[in-house]
Amino acid sequence: MTPIFQILADNQDITSKIADRLLSLTIVDEAGIRSDTAQITLDDRDNAIELPRTGAELVVSISYKETKLVKTGLYIVDEVSISSPPHSMSIRAKAANMPKAIKAPKTRPWDNVTIGDLVKTIAEEHGLTAKVGEDLASVAIVHMDQTQESDLNLLTRMAKQYDAISKPVGGMLLFVKRAMGKSVSGKTLPETTIKPADITSWDVTLTERGKYGAVQAEWHNNATAIREKVQAGDGEPVFPLRRSYPDKAQAQAAVDAKLAIFNRGTGGLEITMPGNPALMAEGIINLEGFRSGVDGRWLLNSVTHTIGAQGFITSISGEGAK
Repeated sequence: MTPIFQILADNQDITSKIADRLLSLTIVDEAGIRSDTAQITLDDRDNAIELPRTGAELVVSISYKETKLVKTGLYIVDEVSISSPPHSMSIRAKAANMPKAIKAPKTRPWDNVTIGDLVKTIAEEHGLTAKVGEDLASVAIVHMDQTQESDLNLLTRMAKQYDAISKPVGGMLLFVKRAMGKSVSGKTLPETTIKPADITSWDVTLTERGKYGAVQAEWHNNATAIREKVQAGDGEPVFPLRRSYPDKAQAQAAVDAKLAIFNRGTGGLEITMPGNPALMAEGIINLEGFRSGVDGRWLLNSVTHTIGAQGFITSISGEGAK
């Protein structure tokens, strides 16, 4: 199969202009709040390539000549470097999804709101549309302080507490549970089965470190003025969360999320394989035919697609998706 790509720069198709000069095209798709990136390295012989402007919008698609192009995303050029010898130009771009104001510190209380209401309020303040998972939208927050903290940091902190993804992307502000097999746009991703014949190399690390059978947290009962406990799981050992929560619902969400993280954290996966543009961060793959302890479902944390001298290669890293 023949790898192909398409690049639109400020809505102009420049693919044919750079096709014979392409040294490498790398797309990195990350889970969570970290920005996805694109890097294009070109042969700058005879200095004939027009310098791209920083701030230019790039739409990058990849695939094979025998199949349909797959759009990887919209990126904003933030850095251009030129070097010699040999003459080359590297264009680096980040996903166009982060309003600048979302990083500005704010101080305000959040009282008697749901996660859905909170995310919607922040989204509207930054010209975005909120997209909150159904299992999170109605979760009540009795009280939470935002003290000299950016909206971005607040959402990141909440995402850790609820084992969720919080990410501005494509005009939306996403807040959904992890390990649900959904893309950053909230679209359900098909679960991909991978067999040994499909890959070039693989590495799995299994560990018991940090594995706990249960997680406990305390919350302050204002009615009784007593600290009470909630727990997720019923095994040993028990991991205690250090902070005290303002209500039972937040404490329960925190222990549920922490236990889910512990369960996924018992294995790490690295795979290199022929290019597969359908694989995306937060997708689920199912390994079959490898060996016991390796076969099963894995959550993709990072997917890197590279088109270059070696053809089209996809590298993935993940963790157990129990």
